[in-house]
Amino acid sequence: MIADPGVIKPRFILAAIWALLAAASFAVMMASVRYMDGKFDAFEIVFFRALIGIFIVIPLVSKSGVGALKTSRLPMHIVRTLFALFAMATLYYALAFIPIAQAVALTFLIPLFTTIAAGTVLREKVGIHRWGATLAGFGGALVIIRPGVVDVSLPILMVVLSSALYAGAWLSVKVLTRTDSAAVTVFWMNLLMLPLTAIPLVFVWITPGPEDVLPIVVMALSGWAAHFFQARAFKAADASAVMPFDFLRLPLGALFGYLLFAELIDGWTWAGAVVIFLAGYYITRREALKK
Repeated sequence: MIADPGVIKPRFILAAIWALLAAASFAVMMASVRYMDGKFDAFEIVFFRALIGIFIVIPLVSKSGVGALKTSRLPMHIVRTLFALFAMATLYYALAFIPIAQAVALTFLIPLFTTIAAGTVLREKVGIHRWGATLAGFGGALVIIRPGVVDVSLPILMVVLSSALYAGAWLSVKVLTRTDSAAVTVFWMNLLMLPLTAIPLVFVWITPGPEDVLPIVVMALSGWAAHFFQARAFKAADASAVMPFDFLRLPLGALFGYLLFAELIDGWTWAGAVVIFLAGYYITRREALKK
């Protein structure tokens, strides 16, 4: 049976719009963190994001009543929150030291780390094609980092670690959504982050000034919007159809970096980013064809 193009096309256009909005929101979030220029500790930034996120999520989930927030998977929610917490903290730390576009390029490693974890931790069957694409993607990361040619800085390693931690968060969500709704997983993540980030805040707290309110709010809202728009895009179309639009994060990140901070990106970063992204897209496409 041949699908009616008139039915498919509007849904794909809608998915593309959501995906473009997600990419733009992600780039704005990273630029706002970069704008704070390391004034706040990374854990404090995560705390602000979780606090504002709670006020955004509560109205969304309150329509179904408090009972809808109940979960029998609290330990798994804690695991997911820890992954997400340290993924954000390591990324936010790095953004104070390296160009936005370079950080964005290395976040394209997330699907590759997800493939590794799916095959080794969740025991999913990963074929030779996906393993080959994963190796190629890490080759792209080496093009960006160029160990032995340039000094490998701690912030660069922090972004790579952040991508691995984000992969752990993604897989945790994959397990959680078997029993809990997406709204419930987002609510518990933001709620659990507050006490977890409060512990280091005792030692690193800096009271924001009036000039800090706008970038903090923009960071939190754009970070939340990126996840919201991405979820809507995946709901409207298959991930393999949506993912190419995600590459827009790189040119947008480079644009914000240039306009706001006079950051220039070399050809090695662009070349490595393309290799990593294509490897991730190939993996996503293979999974879609397998299904």
